[in-house]
Amino acid sequence: MAKRDIPEINAGSMADIAFLLLIFFLVTTTMEKDTAYIRYIPKKIDIPQPPPDIENRNIFEIRANAANRLMIRGEIIENPDDISDRVLEFYRINRSLSGEQTKSLIQNESYKGYEFPFYSRVTLDQIVKEIDKNEKDLERAEADEEEDFVVFYLDLLTKWQKKEQAIKMLKEKELVEIHPQAHIRVVVQQETEYKLFAKIHSEIQEALIELRDEAAMKYFGESYAKMSKRLDQDKEDKKGDGKKIRAIDVLFPESIIEVKPKG
Repeated sequence: MAKRDIPEINAGSMADIAFLLLIFFLVTTTMEKDTAYIRYIPKKIDIPQPPPDIENRNIFEIRANAANRLMIRGEIIENPDDISDRVLEFYRINRSLSGEQTKSLIQNESYKGYEFPFYSRVTLDQIVKEIDKNEKDLERAEADEEEDFVVFYLDLLTKWQKKEQAIKMLKEKELVEIHPQAHIRVVVQQETEYKLFAKIHSEIQEALIELRDEAAMKYFGESYAKMSKRLDQDKEDKKGDGKKIRAIDVLFPESIIEVKPKG
């Protein structure tokens, strides 16, 4: 029987066909995209005025442990009712010093008020200069689209504007302010009774209200509490209590830090 010849397959155009098929599938196929969290890595910036370390004299620390024992600025106290008196001392002890007295006593370790916050004095002219400076810095930061600096200078500008409003409302030549770092720090444990925790805050508020009431009576002839209550009832603020209250708040800010309870 004769051997049959197997015809050859013409594969010359297979490569072209495969290439066309590849293009077809690439064009018509939808590729599934990987999903991931988008992270914006912040730019490294140099803050114009990095804050200095907080001095111990500017910290009024109240501690309560799991056994409900109290400690104020490292000293154990038996009666929680003493907290408000200690807070008043913290705010008052150096407030009556003149500018010259402050300069001479702030480095005097033998002075009884050395471990307490000192006060600064600033005039309206100085405040206005700071406002102008911060407005220019803010405009420059906005023009350069430096968002971090915009936030920084905007915060500074807002603080100086509050001081300007306060000194005008109080009609004083100088605005007397406690050190900006001065604050009350409350540190409790998870096991501390809520009753004691509430008592601590009640005593702090009692002291702040007394300080603000004294200032309000001195400048406006009415207590801070009375003006606050009237403002709550009169949202239109016909008597201008809002401006008065904000001015007193500049003198005695409510700077309270609660440290997260620990086991």
